[in-house]
Amino acid sequence: MTRLHYFNGRGRAETTRWMLAACRIGFENVPVDTPEALAALRAAGKLPFDQMPLLEIDKLNLSQSTAMIRYLARRGGYYGETDADALWCDMIAGAVADFAETALQAAFQPTEDSAVETLRARFRKFGPRFEARLAGNPAGFCAGARLTFADIVLAEALSAYLDWVPDILGNSPHLATLHERVLNEPGIARYLQSPQRYPMAGADYVIDVARVLQRALPAHFPDPDRFVPGQDGQEDQISRE
Repeated sequence: MTRLHYFNGRGRAETTRWMLAACRIGFENVPVDTPEALAALRAAGKLPFDQMPLLEIDKLNLSQSTAMIRYLARRGGYYGETDADALWCDMIAGAVADFAETALQAAFQPTEDSAVETLRARFRKFGPRFEARLAGNPAGFCAGARLTFADIVLAEALSAYLDWVPDILGNSPHLATLHERVLNEPGIARYLQSPQRYPMAGADYVIDVARVLQRALPAHFPDPDRFVPGQDGQEDQISRE
């Protein structure tokens, strides 16, 4: 059974879930929701870089989301048809990782307004470049003539932006079309409608992450050091979230 270990939410594991869904690979979400569960996972020796998410698949323990995505892309045939396609996939996926980081951190911002402002600013930088790439390809994809993992990770990132800023694609018709195409892929559509899909991250998710990692909450939370053990305030470095 394919198992995906992560906090009780979308976070950095969500692109992997979309790729598993696109590849029609059934999987189990394994929530790491207590410090003890994290300690047990570490003790099992399954975290090669002491980081989550962890994907158990094909008798392998995969760390690093980018590596998981590319492994699944090769496995499922989502890496394009030519070396040039593969190069564009890698370049776009790298840009999407930078683009998506702002959405990953939105729930950690002090107010919804500050999160939205930051997302809009980030979109102004990256959105036109993604839009131009799609406009330049008659097929409407990021690379080549068919769906690749670059389209999937871009659509997932756009979904995260849309959660916070529903009108953000109003002036980006090619991005809006790609987003809709990816959401209508049968495997992804089923996943998005399933109980496996976690809700949009909010304060509860931020608190859960801090509790599991036994680290400080963002400064705007009441009693931000409530989960920090001892007096030194040492933070766990397993995740940047």
